[in-house]
Amino acid sequence: MYRANKTEEDIKYILDNLRHEDEIECKTLFGENWKEDALKNIINTEVTIGKTKDGDIPVVMGGVHQQETDIEGVGTIWLLCTEDIKKHIVCLLKELSYDLGKIDEKYWLTYNFIYGSSSSKKWLKKLGFKFDNPRPQGLNIPEGFEFFYRVRPVKGLGE
Repeated sequence: MYRANKTEEDIKYILDNLRHEDEIECKTLFGENWKEDALKNIINTEVTIGKTKDGDIPVVMGGVHQQETDIEGVGTIWLLCTEDIKKHIVCLLKELSYDLGKIDEKYWLTYNFIYGSSSSKKWLKKLGFKFDNPRPQGLNIPEGFEFFYRVRPVKGLGE
């Protein structure tokens, strides 16, 4: 898998071929016109695309952005994948581990929520995300979804 600059075509391809759990998340977040609304949202944010080395097929896209309601240094992290991600999971984890170092320079806290039966939970835990506060006050977590977060590691303070 390799990184590519985002294109509308790649974003549409991934949205048209989402894993089941990612489609549920998008429908919950964006509603009836989820593909159109997700495309509008994604096209206007900083996004990383991962493509297969053989065939240049988009497999994954993701990023971090700061919500208007978040304080400085807090970002919502997200990732959307096609079913092909299963063939590239080792590469994805390696790249995400590298990316988290860069993300930690800007955000001291990253968070989001996932569909409760998502297969992503296992590798999110490996990347240091916690699932120990399933319904934090002040956040509207939809039924059937789980909240997760990651606090930037600080040397000398519990690390």
